[in-house]
Amino acid sequence: MFSKTIYWICTIVLFLGLLWMFLPHAAHGAITGVEEETEHYEHVIQGLIPTLLALVGMIWNEKQSKKKSK
Repeated sequence: MFSKTIYWICTIVLFLGLLWMFLPHAAHGAITGVEEETEHYEHVIQGLIPTLLALVGMIWNEKQSKKKSK
């Protein structure tokens, strides 16, 4: 069942995940307001999780669309 709503939600989550992954390290503290020292790989993992979930959602949505059209 292809849904444009699900697709757009996944697109926004994908964008935010990639943004969080590739944001410079100094900007993370400014956004969150927390000045504690964290490693860059933690932010990469934090951005990777929503990115992967969004990609899985988009792929699943497309597969459902192809099944329905056949």
